[in-house]
Amino acid sequence: MEKDLSIGEKKVFGRIIDMWAAANPENPYSNSTEARLIKHAQKDDLSPEKVEGILRGLEAKGLIRRSEEKGETFIKYKVEAEHIVKELQKTTYVYEARHFKPPRHH
Repeated sequence: MEKDLSIGEKKVFGRIIDMWAAANPENPYSNSTEARLIKHAQKDDLSPEKVEGILRGLEAKGLIRRSEEKGETFIKYKVEAEHIVKELQKTTYVYEARHFKPPRHH
C-alpha cells in the first residue's frame, strides 16, 4: 500500500505523522495544522501549492481529512490510513513518530 504513494506524498504524510506524534495524546491534532505542515514541507523543498495538491490527493485516497476549527485547518487521521502509517513509520520519511499510536475514536 505504501508503494502506492509518490515521494512527495510520503514526505508530506511523514511530516503529518510527526505532527500527530509530537502532540499530547489527549489532543493528537493540536499540532497538525495545514499552516504548520506547509512551513515544515518547505524544508523538503515542497511549495505551498504542491503541499495543497498532495493533501487533496491524500484526502481523495481516504487517508486523512481536513477539519476547519477556530480559523485553522487541522489535518486528521482516518482509520483507513492505519496500514500506511505503520509502513511509513519504518521509513526515513517519519522522523520522530516511531511510536505514534493512531487515535481509536474514528
